Amino acid sequence: MIDMFLNRMEDWAMKYNGFYFWMFKGPMKKVLAKKYGKAYVLEVMKKSKQVYRELVEQADDIGDDNPMAYNELFALAFVTPYVASGKKIPPETVQEMMRQSLYHIKWYFAKTDLNTDKGKAENKKSIVRYAKWYTPEKEKQYPTSFKVDFDGQPYEGACYYCITRCPICIYMERMGIPELMPLFCELDEVMISLQHGILHRKQTLANGGEYCDYFITGNKE
Repeated sequence: MIDMFLNRMEDWAMKYNGFYFWMFKGPMKKVLAKKYGKAYVLEVMKKSKQVYRELVEQADDIGDDNPMAYNELFALAFVTPYVASGKKIPPETVQEMMRQSLYHIKWYFAKTDLNTDKGKAENKKSIVRYAKWYTPEKEKQYPTSFKVDFDGQPYEGACYYCITRCPICIYMERMGIPELMPLFCELDEVMISLQHGILHRKQTLANGGEYCDYFITGNKE
C-alpha cells in the first residue's frame, strides 16, 4: 500500500505501539472533517490504521528501551494520514492536526512550569536519561538513533541541549517526504509554550542546520 513512499528493508524494525495514533485520532479527524467532510475522513482514517503499523514496523530499530523512542512514534501518528491520503492532504493541514492534537492534551504539558527550576529539570530529564543510555555500545547497535550533546550552553545550569542526529529526519528523507520535517520542529515551540516557556533556536536539521538547538527559558523570565 505504501511502497511508493518506503524503501523496504528486512533487517530493521521498530516495535509497533499504536498508543499515539489512537490518542490523537480524534483531533486529527476533527481537523480533516472541517476541511474535507466526514466521508473523506472515514476513508483516510480507515487506511491510516494499517499505514501507521507499517510506518512504525519499517522504521529503523532504535531500541525498545530507548528513552526517546516515543518521539518517533508520536511523529509518525501525524505522518500517517498524509501518507494514507497519497500526499493529497497539504502539509499545512498536517500542521494544524499536530497543533490541535497538542491543544487536546495541553493540560498535560501545562503541569510543567518552565519558569521554575523544577520545570526546567523536568523538561531536560528525558534528554539527560537518554544521553546516559546511548553509550558507544548502543550507538553501534542503533546507529541512526538520536545523538545529543550539551556543548555551547549559554550559561552554567541553562536548560540547553542539541540534537545532532535525528532518526525522524532520516526517516522522512528516506520516505521522500522531507516537507513534513520542519513541521515537527515548529511543534517544539508549541509544546514548550504550553509548558509556560520559550524556545530560543538558531537552527534545525530539517532546515539544513548542523543540529537542532534547544535553549529554553520560562515565559516570565
